[in-house]
Amino acid sequence: FGSRSKSRCGRRGTAMDTFGSPNRSTGGFNVTGLKGKVLGLAQTLQSQNEEIGVQKNYIETHKSENMSTSNSLQAQLNDIKRYFGADLQRMEEEFKVQVNLQKTENVRLQQQLTTLKGEKTSIHQQVIALQRRIEEIEEEIGHE
Repeated sequence: FGSRSKSRCGRRGTAMDTFGSPNRSTGGFNVTGLKGKVLGLAQTLQSQNEEIGVQKNYIETHKSENMSTSNSLQAQLNDIKRYFGADLQRMEEEFKVQVNLQKTENVRLQQQLTTLKGEKTSIHQQVIALQRRIEEIEEEIGHE
């Protein structure tokens, strides 16, 4: 039975196979050689596939969390847009009302200014007329 534990080359199996991993045993027998290498590769492949599955689940979890966060942020952004949009519209309307009030006030003040200029011109003409009358009276008084 000693020949069962030997590889085809007649060499005894060691603690490490050619790929650097410990020999696998199946059913109490140490598997070495090509069958051992295939079994080792199969187990390595299986464990890597399991690790890939774990990583895929991890990625899917993060994608889901990211999507949830993204949706939440988008909803908040939409709320903010609605709030500021309504606020901006209200301010625009108030501004338009104030502009119209200011235009009306400007027209009123312009009319007052025109009236005052007219009155000033009239008063100035009256002053000139009075000055002439004073000069005339002074000349009459001075000749007598």
